[in-house]
Amino acid sequence: MNSVLSTLLSSVSIISPVIIFGTCCYFLAKKPAVEAILMTIGSGIGLLATLFYSILVPFLVNDRHLAYTEISQYYTVIGIISFIASLCFAAGFLILVINTVKKNKVIYDQFPKSID
Repeated sequence: MNSVLSTLLSSVSIISPVIIFGTCCYFLAKKPAVEAILMTIGSGIGLLATLFYSILVPFLVNDRHLAYTEISQYYTVIGIISFIASLCFAAGFLILVINTVKKNKVIYDQFPKSID
């Protein structure tokens, strides 16, 4: 029972990256642009890094009884890869914001008027 509960609690951290990756994939399907590609790549690699941190590393520690030095090497490599993925996502998001601000649309013209 304790291992089931710990597995469920560790899988809670996966919900947010899955939603972000799904949203980026939807955005890429609707508008295949540079910002969509960068955000999808960044969120996909970020999702893989989260899966590694929350599922694979605890499994390796319990199953193979790895030493701290070995685990820290894995964390360092995945941390660097995750940092690069975050930079990709941030660059795509910045391009999206800049392109959206350039359009300079008036917000109140986009919504229907109420008949109160």
